[in-house]
Amino acid sequence: MREFTLTLHLRIHDSITALRRAHARGDDDLATSQAGEIEDLVELAARNGIDIGAGYADLSPRG
Repeated sequence: MREFTLTLHLRIHDSITALRRAHARGDDDLATSQAGEIEDLVELAARNGIDIGAGYADLSPRG
């Protein structure tokens, strides 16, 4: 399970990085795709009882 958790966290990190790059380039289609990927990965984590909230709290947009 440890390897699965690590892989999941790495995929989330990579997807967030790709989402930010897509936004920076103005590529809305890619950004939408990456957002969907992130949603799927978060759902997968939840279904498997993996807490990802603490690790990504600093990624939230701040007002």
